[in-house]
Amino acid sequence: MASSSPLSTSTATLTWGNHLQTNLGRLATAAAAVIGLSAIAGSAAGSAPALPNGTYLYGESPVADTIGAVYFVFEAREGHLSGAVYQPSSSFDCVRGTVANGGLDLIITDAYDQSETPYSIALVGDATVASASGAAAPAELDGLHAIAQLSSLDHQLLTACTNR
Repeated sequence: MASSSPLSTSTATLTWGNHLQTNLGRLATAAAAVIGLSAIAGSAAGSAPALPNGTYLYGESPVADTIGAVYFVFEAREGHLSGAVYQPSSSFDCVRGTVANGGLDLIITDAYDQSETPYSIALVGDATVASASGAAAPAELDGLHAIAQLSSLDHQLLTACTNR
């Protein structure tokens, strides 16, 4: 995600919405830096990792429900996914996308103005994680920690975003 505001030396009060955008921006920057390396490694290996059907939860923190951390919960079906990006005790944005070229190609829909932002996250194919549905996944999301247990909030966000 590209930032639309230039750097400033003035101090501003951040709202939770700004904090979420700041964390998403940080997450996007880290993921973008690794996507190129992952693509090179994937093409050198001759295969791109796949993501089996299932429900997944990943977070900046390996511990669920950590205040200030960004989480990504989604359901993958036949190479397509839908879900939400959120911070605990804050708002959430819905996400839809596809699994392609060793990564997730996503569209994040802003909860407030319904604007859409493209976003990509690399899949790392040499790790094994379990989805919440119990299936083994041959890949994990670069820079994020897999969390095995979905909370009731995760299920609510999945339902809200899938039914849009």
